[in-house]
Amino acid sequence: MVNILPFFMGQEGMSQMGVGMAIAASMVVLSMFQQFLLTHLRGYIEWFIGKLFKSMDPNVKIRFTEDSMDGSGPRNHEAYSAVETYLSAKCAAQAPSLKANSVRDVRNPVLCVDVGEGVSDEFNGVKVWWSLVEEQGDSYCVSRKKRYYALKFPKRKRDTVVGEYLGHVMDEGKAVAARNRQLKLYSNTSTRDGDYWNCIRDFNHPAKFETLAMEEERKEDIIDDLIRFSAGREYYRRIGKPWKRGYLLHGPPGTGKSTMIAAMANLLSYDVYDLELTAVQSNADLKRLMNRIPCNSILVIEDIDCSSEITNQREKNNQGDKGARRTQEEVTLSGLLNCIDGLFSASDGGILMVFTTNHVELLDKALLRTGRMDKHIEMSYCGFEAFRILAKNYLGIEEHELFGRIEELFKESRITPADVAEELIARSGIGEDRGGEDCLNKLIQVLEEKQREEAEAEAEAEAGENGECK
Repeated sequence: MVNILPFFMGQEGMSQMGVGMAIAASMVVLSMFQQFLLTHLRGYIEWFIGKLFKSMDPNVKIRFTEDSMDGSGPRNHEAYSAVETYLSAKCAAQAPSLKANSVRDVRNPVLCVDVGEGVSDEFNGVKVWWSLVEEQGDSYCVSRKKRYYALKFPKRKRDTVVGEYLGHVMDEGKAVAARNRQLKLYSNTSTRDGDYWNCIRDFNHPAKFETLAMEEERKEDIIDDLIRFSAGREYYRRIGKPWKRGYLLHGPPGTGKSTMIAAMANLLSYDVYDLELTAVQSNADLKRLMNRIPCNSILVIEDIDCSSEITNQREKNNQGDKGARRTQEEVTLSGLLNCIDGLFSASDGGILMVFTTNHVELLDKALLRTGRMDKHIEMSYCGFEAFRILAKNYLGIEEHELFGRIEELFKESRITPADVAEELIARSGIGEDRGGEDCLNKLIQVLEEKQREEAEAEAEAEAGENGECK
């Protein structure tokens, strides 16, 4: 078909029509381009503007999130909890709105800032600001809220805050949590699948060095040694020695060896791992048990002399489905030594090993040397100074007219602190409520009886020796 439109409109009309169509097409293209820019470039523009404003902000912000991957992956709760514990003291003094969180294994609730509140802190002349922020979850989990602590500080102080302050917050927060947490008592259990640690109960022993019946000078020496050990991670690393220390508590029964261990745990806030050697099946199981003891713990092996038989290979009878057969015990002295003072012992460290015995003379000399049992503490019979501590603990008495006679008797008789404590326990019976005087008189009677028994035993021994000489 022949196009007759140019015939009627002419060339000028066609030119005007082309210009109009071009303008319309340009408007359509421009509209589409604007829509494209708004749809695809808005995010980039907003990001650029945000970066521009952030570059002009004189402060830096760091977030410590409660969950590192919104609960779907590994948790970042350790750093979050350390910050929360560190700020608890600051919150109580500054924040107008507080909340109390119950933390697992921590005896007291942790006070922390409420959502939207903040507190300030200062470290080496640098002032920082902490705040607790809560945000709504993403579209896939609208009901879930994300919570984090935000730290804000000047950019010019970045090196101090990142290099020193954050480490200070983590260390102090963990230390406060360790001091406030509930201590635990563990014991080893043997099964067909191997040996493992089992939490027996909370460790609530009330013993403290302040109430321990021992001479003050000796107590101060032990306390100083324990504190230096607990704070000696870097020192031990610098001198090239494993961060561990062995204690040997030796003395007659009733002299307070178990009480000393409890006082050590309470002083250092260490969990107690009570190892029963006779329940361990092999050297390999012993190594696995030792490897599962965390840093900052006390390993206790009580009555090591009673377990000395299993530290030497020996044969024993086992009864099985196929009848009696002879097998050889696999827990050996060399296996024990390797665990407490060998290449295997050089792990994370921070383990305080405490051995107790009633008969130190029965122990192998290989166990007694430095590096295995570094500090030997004799838990001896009760002396007058130890008695004064017991009298203050049990009766609330620091001075009494009967103390002179008691001091004389202590010089000539031997009695354990446990026996003295038993006599000083205040009873509520009739006639026994005179400021502890009845208890002191009963103790004097016991000491006099001990003195007579020892004198008689000594006389019999001398008579026997004279008889043999004749």
